[in-house]
Amino acid sequence: MTSTRPTESEVDTQDGERASDMNSTLGLPMRWFVPMAVAIVVLAYLFTPAKGMTAGFATTMALGGLLMVMGNAIPWFNRIGGGVILAILVPAVLFSYNLMPERTATAIDDFYTLSAFGEFVVAALIVGSILGMDRSLLIKAGSRIIVPIVATIAVCFALFGFIGYLTGYGLGKMLFYVVGPVLGGGVAAGAIPISEIIAQNTGGASTDYLSMLVPAVVVANTVCIVVAGALAWLGRRKPNLFPRFNGNGELAVTKSKMIVPVGRAVSSADAVRSSIIGLFTAGMLFMIADAMSFYLPSIHSYVFLIVLCAIAKIFLPIPDFLVQGADIWYKLVASAFIPAILVAVSIVAIDFKQVLTLLNDPVYMFSTIAVVFVALFAAGFVGWLVHLHFIESAISGGLGLADFGSSGDLAVLGAANRLELLPFLSISSRIGGGLVVLTLSILGPLVL
Repeated sequence: MTSTRPTESEVDTQDGERASDMNSTLGLPMRWFVPMAVAIVVLAYLFTPAKGMTAGFATTMALGGLLMVMGNAIPWFNRIGGGVILAILVPAVLFSYNLMPERTATAIDDFYTLSAFGEFVVAALIVGSILGMDRSLLIKAGSRIIVPIVATIAVCFALFGFIGYLTGYGLGKMLFYVVGPVLGGGVAAGAIPISEIIAQNTGGASTDYLSMLVPAVVVANTVCIVVAGALAWLGRRKPNLFPRFNGNGELAVTKSKMIVPVGRAVSSADAVRSSIIGLFTAGMLFMIADAMSFYLPSIHSYVFLIVLCAIAKIFLPIPDFLVQGADIWYKLVASAFIPAILVAVSIVAIDFKQVLTLLNDPVYMFSTIAVVFVALFAAGFVGWLVHLHFIESAISGGLGLADFGSSGDLAVLGAANRLELLPFLSISSRIGGGLVVLTLSILGPLVL
């Protein structure tokens, strides 16, 4: 494993399956969780949830947990991340078709937006996953993942640009309306700046173009989640399909097992103390990264956060209590809040009716799905050539590019049960997505 987490969340089950980092029942026995969660959801439907974090956490955790329990109980569907798929799609369907009260959706939207809930979760996971990573592995894997990311972008641009030109669909249309939004790192970091590039080169309002780009982003993200679950299932069924096929969460091939300096069982008092340390450490590092982003706004604060954590891990003698704190805070956030964030993102960012508009353009739909698969195989193969595990490289370098950005990274890794890969998917989403936008800004005057 790339993480220093040898606890029960990382232990293999009897059939060789890795237990999930996410705990959909929030640590409660099923007979307790279900009635409590149902009561919260019913109250959220009948009454306007109170503003603030208390009702916001309760509503999203309950709904997300119930959907994950349902999805994980469906045979076959649970093999491809069914719980994550339901948590990311069902709230959007309920809201889009007026099956969820407007006041409930508004309360969840306000909670997510005003509290910057996504930022809170991603910061905890990035800091915990990097500080808890083996130092030598971070050096080897972090430098190598750039290779499949760049190769994937080049292959997708060249292949689909050629297909667009050859079929008459249009080289510019294929690159800007399909490949760009799929590989651009989500809506905020990808679709929005791409729509502005289109408007700058062709005229019109960028918001009009944005509505044409979002369906590709959403459908690609959904395909990424399903494919991630399918890859995890294939890795369990055929772990030795070919050499370096499945790393079970370990990105780079290593010759020796890692020594686990932390992650040991701790007392309740130590767990509380470590969680506080982890929260405070993640907050401090995020504030430094955010301040750096203020002076270089073209670079996202998550990129600076990844770099800061990596530099600290590689060059500084970090004491065990800080690593332990970041690691336990990571575990707490991964176990408690990912189902909640999936529900919030579903309501805030996904318009399900807009997704269905892709059905009116089969070329657009087919191309969008094809970009995801080409990215997956390109990243997996190129990563395999530089001695990364195929599945982990395909997820980190391919699906990390094609998903919804930070929230998409969490959904994909939840389906794949490989949350320890988050720093590498963040590199794909942020640095890779930035390279996509930069490339399109250069190509805009030439192909639009």
